[in-house]
Amino acid sequence: MRYNFEMPPDPISNSEILQTIETEIVVIGAGTAGLVCANAAVENGAKVILISASSHPIARGGSNHAINTKLARSLDINYDIGTNFKREIDRAGGRFDHDKWSLFAKKSGEAMDWLIDKMTAAGYEAVIEMGEVDPDGIVASFPGSHGFLSSKMKTAGAGQPFVVNTLANLAQSTGVQIHYNTVAKQLIREHNKTGRVTAVIATNPEGKYVKYVGSKAIVLATGDFTKDKEMISKYCPDMLPLVSDTPVNYNAQFILGGIYAGDGHKMGLWVGAAWQKTVPNAPLVAGMIGPMSAHRPFKGLLVNKNGERFASEDISRAQLGLIQMRQPDWKIYAIWDSKYAERMAPWYPPGSCYGGPEQSAEDVVAGWERNVQYGKYFKADTIEELAGKLSLDANKVKTTVAQYNRFCKTGTDEDFFKRKDLLTPVDNPPFYGQSKNSPDLLFVTGGLRTNLDMQVLDTKNQVIPGLYAVGTIVGDMFANYYTFMVPGINLGATCVTFGYLAGKKISGS
Repeated sequence: MRYNFEMPPDPISNSEILQTIETEIVVIGAGTAGLVCANAAVENGAKVILISASSHPIARGGSNHAINTKLARSLDINYDIGTNFKREIDRAGGRFDHDKWSLFAKKSGEAMDWLIDKMTAAGYEAVIEMGEVDPDGIVASFPGSHGFLSSKMKTAGAGQPFVVNTLANLAQSTGVQIHYNTVAKQLIREHNKTGRVTAVIATNPEGKYVKYVGSKAIVLATGDFTKDKEMISKYCPDMLPLVSDTPVNYNAQFILGGIYAGDGHKMGLWVGAAWQKTVPNAPLVAGMIGPMSAHRPFKGLLVNKNGERFASEDISRAQLGLIQMRQPDWKIYAIWDSKYAERMAPWYPPGSCYGGPEQSAEDVVAGWERNVQYGKYFKADTIEELAGKLSLDANKVKTTVAQYNRFCKTGTDEDFFKRKDLLTPVDNPPFYGQSKNSPDLLFVTGGLRTNLDMQVLDTKNQVIPGLYAVGTIVGDMFANYYTFMVPGINLGATCVTFGYLAGKKISGS
């Protein structure tokens, strides 16, 4: 079967092109990857034009993982890279590109220090987010997620808009032209698509065709492909039910159900690029439910719509999202009691960074009460009443809670073998609960096959001259699922590190 996205459109003729603009490097995309690449290239002497379908710089989140940065050293934060690497190999079944992970490990510190210098000069504070702690060392997130705070925004992991706006301003101040509302349509590859990629044709804000010629490179930094359901059907079919039907919005900062429709992926495929070797592609999916600390997902009692416990709660957000898809109608429910905050201390608010204050159990419970008022949580004096509010069978839930409490009392989880110190009983009223109808799909990772210089490769693993890719479009960085156990690695590796290295490489530095 040949999908529609695999069929190249008719070439745009020269007679349709309103204007031709020449430069050395054309970067397509004004997200983190494209802006990092453009800045790294221009400060090393290259002439750069950046075109973007959006009307402004685009950012999501704010977690940028890097290893051995000057900030990490100043905070005495370190971890064994080999152990981390081994665990991620195991989670991925050995199916990602080991060379890319090694490149990230060796070069991310340099790239992040470069970014930190720019951000602190612009008045922002660089911080490292709290990691997830696990005495077993399995469901543990490694401490390397860098973020940026302002005087008015103190939540680590949410500061990427500061990054892209700063980088866009810096790029323009150093000679980069940024053309917004300009949508790339086709790449130009010489000699009947066997030679060099020399240009990209895009529509300008008035809908007219403009050809951008790059004498050194065309760089794809165009994001994900999740919104194209045919591409998902071929490359990550399990996630198809979670893809939203909302139209692509190039200005969207953070949405669920997919972001972009693979514009760059398709343009690459049409000129001979190969898809990544690992299929299915890894989804970035999460099960977010119940009260969570900065370093710990909910570890209370989870049940499905039948009122039955279905897994050990000692799992990561990503694992819960995938397990949720195995439950009836995808519905899951979190249940906990008024002592959960005290029993699961210490607490750190989501978005906490190293050196930040703990949150008191009283403040945690106050947060639950606010969520009850907002309708996010339910509260009741009995398990039967709570089950009713959650639309669950009261007798079944009561039986499940009683059995779980027995495990807590004996210290042995006879069903799923959860660690003893996480067996927190549900026995002190009032009781709290939350329902979740489906997991959260952010996007599906990866796409085009690239080498370590971020040059795009063809099906024979040969370089397509003149064509590069950075950011989420980079293939084979992840496999099976995006684990969240190296928090911020998509931004930190494919966007910041690879964008930085590609910009330097292309400019000849």
